[in-house]
Amino acid sequence: MRNTFFSAVTIVALVSSAAWAGGGEGECSGGACGTPDTSGGAPCVGGNCSGGGGGGSILVANTDTGDTYQYADDYDEDGREDDVDNCPFAANKAQLDSDGDGIGDVCDACPLVANKDQLDADGDGAGDACDPDADNDGVTGKQDTCPLLANPAQLDVDGDGIGDACDADADNDGIPNAKDNCPLVANPDQKNTDPNTFGDACDRDSDKDNIEDAKDNCVAVANPDQKDADGDKLGDACDPDLDNDGKANAKDSCPLVANADQADSDRDGKGDACDSRFCYVVNGDAKNCLDPKLTFRVYSPGGLLRTGEASRLRLFANRESSAIRYTWIVESRPPGSSATVTNPQGAVQLSTPYEYHYLKGKAATFTPDQPGEYRIRVTAELVFADTVNPAFPRSSTTVATFTAEGEPVGGCAVGGPAASAGLALYLLALLGRPHPPKRARRA
Repeated sequence: MRNTFFSAVTIVALVSSAAWAGGGEGECSGGACGTPDTSGGAPCVGGNCSGGGGGGSILVANTDTGDTYQYADDYDEDGREDDVDNCPFAANKAQLDSDGDGIGDVCDACPLVANKDQLDADGDGAGDACDPDADNDGVTGKQDTCPLLANPAQLDVDGDGIGDACDADADNDGIPNAKDNCPLVANPDQKNTDPNTFGDACDRDSDKDNIEDAKDNCVAVANPDQKDADGDKLGDACDPDLDNDGKANAKDSCPLVANADQADSDRDGKGDACDSRFCYVVNGDAKNCLDPKLTFRVYSPGGLLRTGEASRLRLFANRESSAIRYTWIVESRPPGSSATVTNPQGAVQLSTPYEYHYLKGKAATFTPDQPGEYRIRVTAELVFADTVNPAFPRSSTTVATFTAEGEPVGGCAVGGPAASAGLALYLLALLGRPHPPKRARRA
């Protein structure tokens, strides 16, 4: 009788998925479950797979039950399915929406002012509806002659209260800027004795950079070098989109390298197109990013907890889908607390991409019983030799710091003993193989 690692994982996955579908527990209990995404074609019906299907996706046992290898229904894992989550990419279990605009407070550019469009002209994170300086040019409120377009000099040639930067006819001579051969000097006659230059009324060097306005790629900004990285005939000194990829410099993850997709695989804020190093960032903690080329390391983000509420302890590692054993333990706690970790020991295999998913019913959780600070340590070990370098250490330890708020709660969360009988069999399956299993390639 064969008892391989994959057969064991498959059995656990199928049993877990079936239990979830019939149990109506966990995040589905609130009626917030969407339909799990699938891939691989239409499912086989009655043994007939001729319809072009591969049987649908394989359901795997992880905390967001119903997920496939490719997709998740709850991206931020806050217990609210994406299709009913007012912040699908930022955890907000309470779903607070103070201004009632349909955007949750934690991801709303103006949490106290309704702004469903979430417009943010200067890209500073504060929406135009509540930003006193929406274009970030240092001029606020009604004093700004172009409130949504940066114009720190507040130039207004025709004195009509609309800054030259956003005035369709800046010199008020009846000729729109786009057709005016002197857009900043009134010349309704458009006289131009030299067809290769601007009109006679303004053929000069406005920015004093020794480049004639007619030939200057930044007429109002001195740039004697005339650098134009993207070749759009607008000098770098005054080009709002230096790489000409359709993304304004302030919002561009690679302002000097065209990357319209803004892909940022390691989530460090620097686009893949200009990022010289891949180091996966969790919750914005760039200092503790996970570099898959370095020695094995685990990481768990801390955060804010509520007394009496169980929270899943998240486990990340700089290896993808490797067999890992782990042990959680409370290292320090507030006076009077006796809270411990539930299901503190176990093993995991599947990650997406660097966060590991517990087996069904084996998630390590923690319920604080007293307000204050908790330090929870996790020690993890690769079951097999490191695939990056067999000489690398196979174990790693990290400590997550949590702050609990709320009233003291009677009793405590009892820490799980050792691994259960089912988990023991799972570990035996892991240890019984001479080589680590290959991870299923995602479609």
